[in-house]
Amino acid sequence: MATFTGGGIPSALQVATLQNYVSSTNFHSGLSIHEPDESEDFVKRYGSQGITGFLEMIGAKAPVAQKEYYHYEEDFIHQNVTVTNLNQTLTDGREFALQSGSMETIGALDGADNSTDVSSPLRIGNIVQNKYGETGVVVAIFGGKYGNSGVFMDGHSTGVAGGTAASHTQVVFHVLSYDGSQMTAPAAGDTLIIIGTEFAEGTGQPTGLTPQVIEYKNNVMIMKESYRVSGSEATNKIWFEVEDESTGQRGFLWYLKGEGDTYKRFMDYCEMQMLLGNQAVSTEAIYTATNLRGTEGLIPFIRNNGNTHNYNQLAGFNLSDFDSMIRTLDKFRGSRENTIFAGIDLSLAIDDAVAAMFAGGGISYGAFNGAEEIAVAMGFKSFMRGGYVFHKKTYEALSHFPMLGADGFDYPGLGIVVPGDNGRDARSGDNIPSLRIRYKEAGGYSREMEHFLTGSAGLEQATSEVDELRCHYRTERGFEGFAPNRFFLIERA
Repeated sequence: MATFTGGGIPSALQVATLQNYVSSTNFHSGLSIHEPDESEDFVKRYGSQGITGFLEMIGAKAPVAQKEYYHYEEDFIHQNVTVTNLNQTLTDGREFALQSGSMETIGALDGADNSTDVSSPLRIGNIVQNKYGETGVVVAIFGGKYGNSGVFMDGHSTGVAGGTAASHTQVVFHVLSYDGSQMTAPAAGDTLIIIGTEFAEGTGQPTGLTPQVIEYKNNVMIMKESYRVSGSEATNKIWFEVEDESTGQRGFLWYLKGEGDTYKRFMDYCEMQMLLGNQAVSTEAIYTATNLRGTEGLIPFIRNNGNTHNYNQLAGFNLSDFDSMIRTLDKFRGSRENTIFAGIDLSLAIDDAVAAMFAGGGISYGAFNGAEEIAVAMGFKSFMRGGYVFHKKTYEALSHFPMLGADGFDYPGLGIVVPGDNGRDARSGDNIPSLRIRYKEAGGYSREMEHFLTGSAGLEQATSEVDELRCHYRTERGFEGFAPNRFFLIERA
């Protein structure tokens, strides 16, 4: 039975009070009859804290039916060779021997053409040129599958030394100068370019070259996140209004905030793995035992396979940095239009560089589509130099304090240069994005983003007897990048 104190029987006496308002001290054990003046607004102290959307915005998505996925990219059809050492110098003043450092035949010195031998771009009859403008023709090759007896240009064996097994531990090319003078001996690291072929009358055809392809391999990884609320808490009303940002639902129930935060945090984790993830090392016991795979994200993809540019932290990012990047892009057939996704420090440094360039006037507004208002120095959107266009966008995730912007991390000074055009599939002719997200899907079942509920609280169909509601998120996805030679990673030295 409920009990009542201080008023079970109303008093016939009215007692004067010194207070001109009803205080909480005389109303049911501290509960005031006055409604608290609590704002229904819930202040987002740090704004919208989500950092997702970068890859979603600039990339694409495609399903994959296996844990691993591959694609293949063509290499340069024109190869050059790099000198690693001068194996021997001949005495007639017209020939020298060198080892190619790029795709040379380095197989066993058994004279056999077998699987251990690697194809060489340099063949008998190739005309080469060094950095001094001197040219010559390859007349003999020793070592590798050619053995110590070597292979010679038809009709040319005189004056070419054969050597011993000891002298041909590397593949050796003998090059005969066209002008009869001694070509400058190459130093380690020198490059020779292949500019053509020449053969004598009545000779046969050269050996063919096999097209070179580059294999790309990556994995999808499984990511999960959950949120739990008891049935009782799910029905507790709060003073202020909150929002479930996964659904947009607003109300006065605290669990809506918890569920929304869980969704946003999960999406941030997905973004970070597509950006920073690494593939697991299969030889490590922990990975083989747990079957963890990982996925190589965008930044490791560029760092391992693409281009990097370091700028001076004290000097900042300036015009010479742009020029260095442009020369590299031009060298590796990069896109004429690129977007720099920059951390806040790099973004400000680029603004300063552009402001300095235009300080004396003479701005070419054509670089900004002719719009003067867009070309305001500290807020520029696009910049053109040497026929290359760079669009700049501050990528907030690189400066997000609890994560990449945390003290001691230099992501605010980092930039990711993404090509603005698409590649083309050699077989289908379809456009291929610069990057995309792969997710598991087969038989109508997609694991791109799964959301499901378990428990018994508030569910029409209970999955357990526990008085709770559990909200679950799950995805199986990975990153895929194309043509890393067209990407840049900008970092402070």
